Amino acid sequence: MMNTIMKPALLLALMSPVALQAQKTALPKQITVQGKVKFAVPPGQPNKIWLSRDMGTGKPVVVDSTVLGDDLTYTFKIKQDHPGIYKLNIMYWDHISFWSDADVKISSRGYDTAKMKMKIPHFYFVEGSSDNNFINQMELNGTNGYLRMIEEYNEEYFAKQHKEKGGDSAWASYLATRKRYNPLREDAAQRQEVLMKIYEDRPVLIYALRSMAGTESKEKYAEALTKLDNLIKKYPWLTEAKDMKATILKNKAQAMKLQPGQPVPTISYPDELGQVQGLEQYKGKYLLIDFWASWCGPCRQAIPKVKELYAQYKDKGFDVVSVSIDTDKKAWRKAMEDEKMPWKQLLSDDKDKTMEQFQFSGIPTLYVVDPQGKIVSKHTGYGPGTEAEIKAIMEKGTTAKPAGERKVIPAMAM
Repeated sequence: MMNTIMKPALLLALMSPVALQAQKTALPKQITVQGKVKFAVPPGQPNKIWLSRDMGTGKPVVVDSTVLGDDLTYTFKIKQDHPGIYKLNIMYWDHISFWSDADVKISSRGYDTAKMKMKIPHFYFVEGSSDNNFINQMELNGTNGYLRMIEEYNEEYFAKQHKEKGGDSAWASYLATRKRYNPLREDAAQRQEVLMKIYEDRPVLIYALRSMAGTESKEKYAEALTKLDNLIKKYPWLTEAKDMKATILKNKAQAMKLQPGQPVPTISYPDELGQVQGLEQYKGKYLLIDFWASWCGPCRQAIPKVKELYAQYKDKGFDVVSVSIDTDKKAWRKAMEDEKMPWKQLLSDDKDKTMEQFQFSGIPTLYVVDPQGKIVSKHTGYGPGTEAEIKAIMEKGTTAKPAGERKVIPAMAM
């Protein structure tokens, strides 16, 4: 009887760690994705659904597509060598992420039936595994934070409008003195931190680490690298963690080249006449490089303010060059005609390369360059604080930042 009991134990003890790990992970080689939307697009509009895989580099790759059925459902069969993050683009209206460690069922809104269509995020729910609950909670946290910021902005905007029309100014004055957005950001960050702590040993954590690996997340690189090293050690099959680590190290190295005092990167882009231009022609002047796009609302809002700066300092050794990351040339040309910017206009021929070279993920992003062609400062979004810094550089030759919280025209994330 003793021998009968000991044989399985002895066999287990002799099993290699690799074999035990393989048993433990039991990676699914195929899963089924079943989805249903509440509202279909009107006839004549695209009812296509795209499936992409997030490879950990920030550039999802489309792997399959289908069309929405008459019963408002769709299905995908995914073959894989290990689980990872997949994304669904549903008729351009819903953008849904999920973890592929089990069959999943997804319910989403689909077409926006509201009279005013704002393309705001729609909350969705993914059923299938506990790891997908992590993504569900992360998405709800992000969506609610975004909507609360919109509410805060609208309240401030309408209070200001009411004041300008002769109404009660007390409320507008009160709102103007409050640091209203910082608490919202801090609340969202704290919620995310708790979620990441709960799932810190799960491979799906990589979903949250994406937000710590971008070009605007330099202060989070060290923490992200530590967490990625832990995932790589625990899940050797998680190639996305290795790719993300490589991306962070690459961004970190490029960011060092963009510090104040470093020479501005060399560019060569076509202007509105199709002639290739660089930045060499601006040597001897202070230069403001404005990265923008025709579809970017905050960029368009900032243009009148940049025009004021240009008019004030153009005769004092100051110039501006706008670099568009538009992929639609007609839209770019139409925006140039509408805005009538009196400085040079360039069009990036590879927006991803430009965003990587200058390390930004939201626009408008602006760089101030001195007469020697060296970087003075970088700004994401535009507002009084940005304007004050640029004026200080021009008038005093200083890069000192004004005290207090900045109220900026926020950048639009890519």
